[in-house]
Amino acid sequence: MANPKRKLSRASKGHRRAHLALTRAQLVRCTHCGAMIRPHTICKACGHYRGRQILAAANG
Repeated sequence: MANPKRKLSRASKGHRRAHLALTRAQLVRCTHCGAMIRPHTICKACGHYRGRQILAAANG
């Protein structure tokens, strides 16, 4: 099994992992109720997606 010959410095490790940072989730307003939802998903508050009622409302 392969083993490293030398210890990897913190800087080299950081350069390699530079693209692995977490990104904040994108949020948009629901066009029906105004709740903040992720794009291209059914609104959990009102059950609408692209102007149509898909699910029964959770709060009613």
